[in-house]
Amino acid sequence: MKFLTNRNNSLLLAVCILCAGCAGSVNTNNNNQDQKKDSVAEAPQQLDPNKSALVKVNNRLFNVPSPLQLAGIFKKLNLPYSAEYLNSVNKRSDYTTTFKQALNVGVYGADLGYINVYEQLPDAAAYFGAIRMLTQDLGILNSFSENTMKRIEANNGDKDSLLYIASLIYRDSDQYLMNSDRNEVGALIIAGGWLEGLYLLTNLNKADEMKYKQLQIIGQQKYPLDNLIELLRPYYNSLGKEYQSFLDKLSDIASIYDSMSVKYEYMPAQTDEETKTTTIMCSTKVDITKEQVKVIADKVAKLRAEIIN
Repeated sequence: MKFLTNRNNSLLLAVCILCAGCAGSVNTNNNNQDQKKDSVAEAPQQLDPNKSALVKVNNRLFNVPSPLQLAGIFKKLNLPYSAEYLNSVNKRSDYTTTFKQALNVGVYGADLGYINVYEQLPDAAAYFGAIRMLTQDLGILNSFSENTMKRIEANNGDKDSLLYIASLIYRDSDQYLMNSDRNEVGALIIAGGWLEGLYLLTNLNKADEMKYKQLQIIGQQKYPLDNLIELLRPYYNSLGKEYQSFLDKLSDIASIYDSMSVKYEYMPAQTDEETKTTTIMCSTKVDITKEQVKVIADKVAKLRAEIIN
């Protein structure tokens, strides 16, 4: 596990606390962010779609897993590609409330990452289209510019370009929402993407077939889930019973994680003088059983079914 931050002690502490158990990194040097949007050809070197990001909401920092992050892990674990596990794009028009539209933008984003990592590119355009239509329904289409859609059409056979564009879409919409008065919509998009990733991770194969590394990655979702609940909690009493039920069921899943013990082993930090960044290395070991994974998989699948149907 790697954490990347600048030499700011308070931010360093926040990163250590918030990112614990979640594979990823944070880069606080944003000087060239605008330039990254200008060239798809340079994308693979400029933007890693597998990295987490920090978002600031109500003066609090939260570690946000990219919907593409777990997708890359699936392939490393040699999990199968099964289109039957994806949320069908034909359901897109069934989502008529802000609650379901936002959640399923996240779901489709995670599905798109899964499609791209396994290079099932013919399906990618349909999922981009579903995301685009839902963001239009939500009134946040400006985050998904026509230039971005043209890039998709021009690069629909290029896996690296599609991954880059997908990460831009997620990042730009996330920043837009978290810097506007619609934080709850951004939080739901993040929640949908994380839940879909965990659904795939826990359902693509049976718990009895899972090896140690996969079990550990499932266990390491404890802290992203805790962060997600804290991100959603401020809106618990203001967005209706559907929202409250969703958060209650996430908390129910979190209660399974609370029964697990987590051990950390920190290694010496490495500093890059040229970029003035420090990489903090940490290994995490979660005491998780296959029986606990079965319970998590079942609860996640049921909650996921509620939000996509």
